[in-house]
Parts: sequence; structure tokens; C-alpha cells
Amino acid sequence: MRLLLLLLMAMLVTACSPMREVKVEPATTAMDEAALQAGELRIATSALASGDLNVAESLYRRITRQYPEVTAGWLGLGDTLYLSGDIAAARRAYETALVHTPDHPDAVLGLARMDVRQRRFDDARARYESFLAGHPDHPLALAGLGVVHDLSGHPEEAQALYRRGLEAHPDDPALRTNLGLSLSLSGKPREAVNVLLDVMGVPAALPQGRQNLALAYGLLGREDAAESILLSDMSRASVQDNLDFYREVRRRMQLGKNP
Repeated sequence: MRLLLLLLMAMLVTACSPMREVKVEPATTAMDEAALQAGELRIATSALASGDLNVAESLYRRITRQYPEVTAGWLGLGDTLYLSGDIAAARRAYETALVHTPDHPDAVLGLARMDVRQRRFDDARARYESFLAGHPDHPLALAGLGVVHDLSGHPEEAQALYRRGLEAHPDDPALRTNLGLSLSLSGKPREAVNVLLDVMGVPAALPQGRQNLALAYGLLGREDAAESILLSDMSRASVQDNLDFYREVRRRMQLGKNP
């Protein structure tokens, strides 16, 4: 079970949105005008989108100190800290965002994502289910709740959520990517290949999609196809490590053991 949990934690998409677009509205107060004229939110968002986490964190911290009522600053800081691995601080940033803008969707989903990362699955489930009661087709919430079910050992419930999301959002890459991985690890790698091949041609396809497709091929015994995919992202030595891992998972599945 530990091997499966680690793999899922690494490869499932938990609906992080680090490239949140900051929509600049006309200034309504002197504070807003100063912040928007400085353009700090745009610069911070650009740094985060480009992966420069140190610069992004520095800018977002300055924004939250100078303009603590600007919710976007706390949300950006939460995203940055999450990607930096500082989960406790990310949680505090999202909680502060909720103080200024109660029930803000990005803050609620950010906290649910923190729960998943910290393996607080009951808390995450409750948060996602409460959110979905008011937003029944929200793709990030459906993907997140599906992740919770997968990590809790309930792949059928997870797959039902991913499919429900895809009915409303057929091109959503996170939902399709997670569905493919869930199918692979619940003994349906051929179906997973079909699902993941569909997402590979989508411009917004996630990197995890390629890795999950390689896994599906590996579990089918199609190591040639898996190797071809993996070589586009990693060294030959790393590819061999992955292929060895696929063989072990395949062996355990064939023996009827939990991977």
C-alpha cells in the first residue's frame, strides 16, 4: 500500500493553479491605486508563472505587508509557498485570504489541497464536498475530491468523479490525467492508455499526462512505448529506473498483491 500511496501522491494532479491570472480592475481606493500602479501583483504573478519562486515569494510578502486587504496577494503567496514545499505557511496564507474574502473559491480549494498534501484526507473530503454542494461541476474540486478517494483506496469512487467532471469539462487535462492514472493502478491499463492518448494532443496537456501514459504502457508490458515517452523528459538511467519500477508494480498486480 505504501508504494501505491507514494506513487499517487507524486503523480496525481491536485488542482494547483500557480499561474492564477490577476485581473486588474479600475482602482477604487488610494491603496488599490498605489498597488496597481506599482504593478507588483503582475510582476509577482509573472515570476511565479516562470518558476522563480524566490522572487515571487519576496514580492508577494511585500504586497501582503503593504496591502494586507488585497486578497490576491495572499492567494499568490499561498501558491508560491505550496510550490516551495512550505505547506504550513501556505495554509496560513490561504486562511488569511479567507479572512479578507470569506468563501473565496481559490482559498477554499487551496486549503483542501493543503489537507491532501498533509494526508488529512477526512478534512480534505469534507472541504471539497462542502464546496461542491454550491459548485457541483467545478473541475478543480471534482479533481481534488477524486484524488482524495484515490489516495484513500477507493478508485471506483475517484473514477466516477473524474468522469462526472469530464462530462461538463471534456477537455480538462487534470481530470483526464488523473482518470488515466487511477485506471492504470486499479488494473485497467489498456483503458488508461485510451484515456491518456486523448489528452496528449491537447495544447494545455500536463507533464504528468506523459508520465501517466508511460506508466500505463509499462503496466501493459509495452516497455518500448513507455521508454519512448520517458526519453523525452529524462536521462536513459532514469528511464531504466522507471521501467524497473513498472515491472515491479506489474509483477505485484499479476500476483494479486496491493502495489
